[in-house]
Amino acid sequence: MGRTRENLPGFSLEEAESYRAERPEVERVLAYFEERTGGKRLACRADIEPGQLRDILPDVCIMTPEFDPAGVLEDVKVRLMGTNVVNFYGEMTGKSIFIHPSSEVADRIFKSAAFCLERRKPVLVQAYTLSEEKNYLRVSVMYVPLSENNRDIDRLFLHVAVRRAFAC
Repeated sequence: MGRTRENLPGFSLEEAESYRAERPEVERVLAYFEERTGGKRLACRADIEPGQLRDILPDVCIMTPEFDPAGVLEDVKVRLMGTNVVNFYGEMTGKSIFIHPSSEVADRIFKSAAFCLERRKPVLVQAYTLSEEKNYLRVSVMYVPLSENNRDIDRLFLHVAVRRAFAC
């Protein structure tokens, strides 16, 4: 299976499945949800058992997409942020992504959420250019769609991995 990719300035959006072999955190999260769903339905909030995710909880977020009356995505709200994510991005629990001090970060999150909603499957977002202050880091975020009724995606489970970029 080839990789479905959308390149945007400084980051890429891809379906997560093709990264299982090379990214242990992708395998960990995908396997976790497949075990709960049998691979036959979208995961739901009840599938998340924090005790079984202790090793990755500091790197997890849960967000909710918000739609206008026509069903068009208009905002994404942060519902839960792991401690490592808070330390990297700042505390945003209970807030819109658009209040983030960096409009570029908010735009990337919005585009990533829209990509996941459109694909209706886990996607991997990789940011290669963060900011002048954080140019030595690379961030990968896996978005997993959640649905209480297996039709409407009402939450997004995110796993955030921050790595040092290799020096040339």
